[in-house]
Amino acid sequence: MAIAQDSFDIFRSNAFEGQVATIEVCKIISRMVEGDFIPFGRAVIRGAGRRSCAPVTAKTVASDIIGFTVRSQAQASPTMPNEQAIYASGYSVDFVASVIEDGPIKMLCVDGALAGDVVEVIVNAKDDNLGRLTAGGKGVELNMVRWVDDVEAGSVGEIRVHGLLSVEAGATPPPPPEQ
Repeated sequence: MAIAQDSFDIFRSNAFEGQVATIEVCKIISRMVEGDFIPFGRAVIRGAGRRSCAPVTAKTVASDIIGFTVRSQAQASPTMPNEQAIYASGYSVDFVASVIEDGPIKMLCVDGALAGDVVEVIVNAKDDNLGRLTAGGKGVELNMVRWVDDVEAGSVGEIRVHGLLSVEAGATPPPPPEQ
């Protein structure tokens, strides 16, 4: 007889920023990094060059954001460790970044969120929170992306991206694809 398991969410929060599940089907694209170092698990905008991306800025609006950087084991840290023996982890300029367009991804929620809250991208920070996610009116709203479960402030939670990140007020989102 098969074992029934109902505890799939027990270890849900044990993840790193930008991590995707290996058993989920995701659409991940490659983009050349421009402008500045982009840590894993951050929102990115389209870069100036062909098939490129760049970090978000204070001028970023929802329609500029093309996806979120995916954690990669293949990227060496571009920095020496700091006093706490922590390395910077992400994509350096002129490296190819993996950016998720469709599928689930683990992201850090700066201020906490409830399941179903709209995802917001922090664009006005001058610290490590630039490009991270939150909820509650503190960032650029991606009205087509929501938090899957409740997530505490400073914890990692799951979002699901489905290609279209936001629609303008009054616009009708496209219908879901036929199955």
